[in-house]
Amino acid sequence: MLLSVENITVHYSRLPALRNVSVEVDEGEIVCIVGPNGAGKSTTLLSISGVLNPTSGEIIFDGQKINGMNPETVARAGISQVPEGRHVFTTLNVEENLRIGTTIRNDRAEIEKDFKRVLETFPVLAERRKQSAGKLSGGEQQMLVIGRALLTNPRIMTIDEPSLGLAPNLVDRVYETLTELRRDRGLTLLIVEQSSERALKSADRLYVLRSGEMQLEGNTADLQDGEKVRQAYFGFEEGTPQEGGVTF
Repeated sequence: MLLSVENITVHYSRLPALRNVSVEVDEGEIVCIVGPNGAGKSTTLLSISGVLNPTSGEIIFDGQKINGMNPETVARAGISQVPEGRHVFTTLNVEENLRIGTTIRNDRAEIEKDFKRVLETFPVLAERRKQSAGKLSGGEQQMLVIGRALLTNPRIMTIDEPSLGLAPNLVDRVYETLTELRRDRGLTLLIVEQSSERALKSADRLYVLRSGEMQLEGNTADLQDGEKVRQAYFGFEEGTPQEGGVTF
């Protein structure tokens, strides 16, 4: 197993954000974590990337315990994160944004090869490499931060809400690109999504997180009718009357 998150608990001050959460990602897989706002999805990714340190449990990457490492060390080990909200440097141009991803590397010749591959993967970035990143569309900015993460030379990429704020056709393009990266480069992907429908279409395996606790895990091939996912996501069966007479 390339990445194993084993029963981690994470607190913000005294409040638990995650309780005994476990996630596994094998090499070459696309795995999605879905759940409503506040479920703990982003907290899980921040714990993996070293921004947050779990109060208990372990995170194992390629056989090595990584919780407690700082984010730069985690990135050098081969885990890159694409944060929610894209986070481009709007005062820098496209090429400068991309090259930020290379700052943890020393293999200059390989960096230039990888830079060329990123521009081949994202032709729109090649066309606009000297343009201010702040002038790109939302979809183009998402491509930019994925390209920047690729330039860290990761073995696994974690991506927080890649569809956030994008039109459906742009979401389709982003996920097509991610699927191509897995197919062509063997890249392993751990993606956080609110949309369980999108996750079921794109992932090999799915986790449902709610209120800081894992509710469901399974192969997406076994969950395509969506019923178990909806029940785990909302905490009740579809059609069950809720307060105020609302049904789902």
